[in-house]
Amino acid sequence: MKALLINVTGLVGSWHLIDVASDNVMRSGIAPVIFSFFLISSLLWLIVAFGRNQRVTVSHYSSADSPGISHGEHAGGGDGGGDGGA
Repeated sequence: MKALLINVTGLVGSWHLIDVASDNVMRSGIAPVIFSFFLISSLLWLIVAFGRNQRVTVSHYSSADSPGISHGEHAGGGDGGGDGGA
């Protein structure tokens, strides 16, 4: 929540400083860069904050499962392929 408050304060503050037509370097050059930084930071914060609730849970395998052993319908069996001798 603190990050959101910092980002919103930075966005509002830098927005009020922006004046692209100004002769002042701070208002026409640095303030838009600072605003862009806070905008990107806010977007990343939103992605992380709301993306966390929509993650798909990944099932964890037990330590007995080895990487080379397959369990399920594709494990072993079958006729070994080929055209069936025809």
